[in-house]
Amino acid sequence: MEKLLILQHVPHEPPARFADLAQKFGIQMDILKLWENYKIPRINEYSRLLVLGGPQSVYDPLEKYPSKEDEINLIKNFNKMKKPVLGICLGGQLMAKAFGGRVYPNKVQGRLLKETGFYKVQLTENGESAELFKGFPKSFPVFQWHGDVFELPKNAKLLAIGEKARNQAFVYGKLAYGILFHLEFTPKIVEELVRIDKRWLHEDNYVNEREIIEGAYKNEETLKILMERLFNNWLNL
Repeated sequence: MEKLLILQHVPHEPPARFADLAQKFGIQMDILKLWENYKIPRINEYSRLLVLGGPQSVYDPLEKYPSKEDEINLIKNFNKMKKPVLGICLGGQLMAKAFGGRVYPNKVQGRLLKETGFYKVQLTENGESAELFKGFPKSFPVFQWHGDVFELPKNAKLLAIGEKARNQAFVYGKLAYGILFHLEFTPKIVEELVRIDKRWLHEDNYVNEREIIEGAYKNEETLKILMERLFNNWLNL
């Protein structure tokens, strides 16, 4: 039986559509709330690992990001046991770090640049043949909410590229996928992110909050369809 372990970093970045789909397909799931006192469970009980996003940076010291090493070890151990791992945003950056890639602040022409709001990403040739993106169009809209980016770990394959941050998705081996973007957030969650992360959002560059929120409602059905496709593909790994 499928049993999913989810690592959640902050209350306002929940599994959202991942949790909805897990319930729809009758998949058991445990959510490790890393901002609370937590205990690392026995990974033998789980069939796969999902690592969500969050405001932390992979290069933050342990005093600021105390769960970091535990998460990296979980990623490595699930991978060693040949169990699928999927990392979203911060989760994808943690996966890049776990397998030897560097994570660093995104810069364009020497200036710090956060990628926030709705953008299109494009599948590479490897991405078009990747199991996780089976049935996806060559180009599709996603929600972005990050200031950091990752370099590819050695021997990883680049699966998707973006305009303001090139490396958007990769696979390491056959079962470890790291993604920089989000498909799982509902419009209500996007509104909450804009409210809670307002200070971070407006650092370094001008951002139109209304445009971001309108984009969430405009793209809601498309992201919902793509999210279910991605979830099904992940379950079939």
